[in-house]
Amino acid sequence: KGMDIDGYTNRFHELALLCLRMVEPEAVKVEQYIRGLTKTIRGDVTSSQPATINDPIRLAYQLAGQLIQDKADEATEGEKRKGESDRGGRGDN
Repeated sequence: KGMDIDGYTNRFHELALLCLRMVEPEAVKVEQYIRGLTKTIRGDVTSSQPATINDPIRLAYQLAGQLIQDKADEATEGEKRKGESDRGGRGDN
């Protein structure tokens, strides 16, 4: 659901403790973690070929943070453009 990497990662670790056989060896754990990521970041995490569970977790946090920043930048840019069009496109006050 969305970009809640904290929630997903915590829940993944909880379930992994309950179902150890489903996440062993480490490569299976990595694969299962990646499968649960949102489509927007799953491909990038997969292509990084992570070796341990910490690798995809770290990358997922970085990518999610970047997506959030990109959306904030787009919103800011949209507001700038709107302000410019309200002033007749001159861009001055």
